[in-house]
Amino acid sequence: MKRKEYILLSAALLIAFTSCDKSRNNPELVKENDKIDFVTTPFHESFIQANQARGSETGNDDMQNFGIYAYYTTDTFTPGTSSPNFMCNTRVQKANEQWTYAPLMYWPSSGNLSFFAYSPYAEANDLYSALTSTNTTSGYPRLTYTVPDAIITQRDLLVSLPLIDQTKANTNSNGKLPLTFKHALSSIVFKAKMSSSCDFPVRVTSITLGDFKHKATLSYVNSPEIFSWTTTQDAEDKSYTLSTNNTDPGLEDTDLSKITNEYTSITSTNSHLMLLPQEIDASDEIQVSVEYRFAAESIQTRVITVSLKQIINSLESGKRYSINILVSALANITLTCTVAPWIPETVNVPEFK
Repeated sequence: MKRKEYILLSAALLIAFTSCDKSRNNPELVKENDKIDFVTTPFHESFIQANQARGSETGNDDMQNFGIYAYYTTDTFTPGTSSPNFMCNTRVQKANEQWTYAPLMYWPSSGNLSFFAYSPYAEANDLYSALTSTNTTSGYPRLTYTVPDAIITQRDLLVSLPLIDQTKANTNSNGKLPLTFKHALSSIVFKAKMSSSCDFPVRVTSITLGDFKHKATLSYVNSPEIFSWTTTQDAEDKSYTLSTNNTDPGLEDTDLSKITNEYTSITSTNSHLMLLPQEIDASDEIQVSVEYRFAAESIQTRVITVSLKQIINSLESGKRYSINILVSALANITLTCTVAPWIPETVNVPEFK
């Protein structure tokens, strides 16, 4: 079959699912210039995760692949009866900086197409999620996602905004159908600084936080939210640890003693937490360990454990939560949080020691 090149502008993510029959059950094919092409755009200013890398943030040039579902209907899309009979988890992938998919599909001469996409493309044996739509399954695509225990293996998940009842007339001036992706998960990163400088090294050596539900099902909804998450019955509570040691990597070995002006990232580039959206329970905690190296033979560690709910009420899709750690030479540690939905927005939260 012919291969179709793509021009895309976006970036990446991951899931897994039960593979489905890529039935070509399409209506009458039309002219060669009626091939279905796509262009993707980021919903936010930047995307988490590049090159299918884990737990990292990047720009929007590194998407490697995405999967797409297309529903053909003679009139309007109806979730109760429509199924992905036109394209069912078709893989679109990058090769030599170009985008291709097969079999090549064409706009039908009549009727409508409705499109749903996700990225990165998930293999059938992926351990972390399951998408159960086949070419005869009625309704929106659904996926169940499991957050990996190891932070370094956690990945961002993007899903497209639905394009309902599309025809060739909906394509842009270049004949391409725009797909817009949105973050489906939440990201937590960590920053730190000193309240005033000191003459001895000070480092955040460990952060543990939890508990978080690790498994949920995403469903498209007919509302401004686009999709919603529902915790599964077998979801477990998980906690996560980042540290500067070789056992639990995730924190940069940063000497904070002279860093006083702005909060500086101490999260390794591949260790940003990628978690499911959810409410924070009153029992959830965060523990921070700070090392004060007064001299080679005099090292002290200060540990603070507080309720996570004092700084974060809930995790929402597409938002980055920056937990800010303010350290003093007198061993006081203050935690606050700022929230950025890829368009800067600050949430006021209480400070505590």
